[in-house]
Amino acid sequence: MEVYCVKIGMLMEIDYCVAMNEGLPCQDFIRCWGKRMDVVAFLEERFSQEELKKAFCSRPKSRMERIIDTLNMTKKHG
Repeated sequence: MEVYCVKIGMLMEIDYCVAMNEGLPCQDFIRCWGKRMDVVAFLEERFSQEELKKAFCSRPKSRMERIIDTLNMTKKHG
């Protein structure tokens, strides 16, 4: 199953959406997937309440922060 990601600008698989935030779901997950599935049940099966609070109640990273994080991950793995 895929959905258009406004952050990336292309279709993305659900696997990316639930792990793109340092192993936690994207803050837009509920908005993007909410009409396609029971997102609350889906998330509660996979994450603790603490993890969900961290994912959805914290300040989202800016575009520049996400770019820098991606570059740093590339340096570590490449």
